[in-house]
Amino acid sequence: MDREINKNNEVSQALKKITYGYYIVTSRKDSEEMSTRDKDFVAAGTISWVSQGSFEPPLVTVAVKKQSDLHETIEKSRKFAINIVGKDHKDMLSSFAKDSTVEDNKLNGFSFTDGKTGSPILDDVPAFIECEIREEVTIGDHSIFVGEVVNAGTRDAGAVPLVEWEAGMHYGG
Repeated sequence: MDREINKNNEVSQALKKITYGYYIVTSRKDSEEMSTRDKDFVAAGTISWVSQGSFEPPLVTVAVKKQSDLHETIEKSRKFAINIVGKDHKDMLSSFAKDSTVEDNKLNGFSFTDGKTGSPILDDVPAFIECEIREEVTIGDHSIFVGEVVNAGTRDAGAVPLVEWEAGMHYGG
C-alpha cells in the first residue's frame, strides 16, 4: 500500500467494522495469591473478543485488557467462564463495565451460581462455557487466554446472541 494510513482515523474506523458478540467473562481466585485483594475475589467484565479456537480438544480464546482485575484473576486462577449474553439481555452489559461486587448472592446485581471451575455462571444468560487455561499470549495492551472447555450449558436454545451493532456499543479501534 503506497499511501500512508492516518492511524488515528482510518485504522480506528476500519477496526470498528469488525463484528463482535458480547460476553460477560467471570473468574474467582483465593486471596492468598491476589496482589490487591484481601479475600476471595470474583472478577467479571464485558468482553467482545471471544473466538472458538479448536474442535479437538475444544478450545476458546478470550482477549482481556492487561490492566484489569479480571486479567489478574484469570491469570492466577487459571480458569474462567464465558457467559453468553442474549439479545434480550442487553441491560446486563453496562453492569459489568465496572468493578465487580458480590452482595446477597448477586454479582453486580445479577443472580449466579458457581460453576464447575468455581467461576460464576450468571443465571440469566442463555448459555455458558467454562474453561481451564492452556496458554496465555500477551499482545499489546491485552492478553489472549486460550482455554480448554471443561463444562458448558445451554439454558435457552432459541435465544439469539447479542452482537455489537445491536448493543449500540463499540469496543476496539
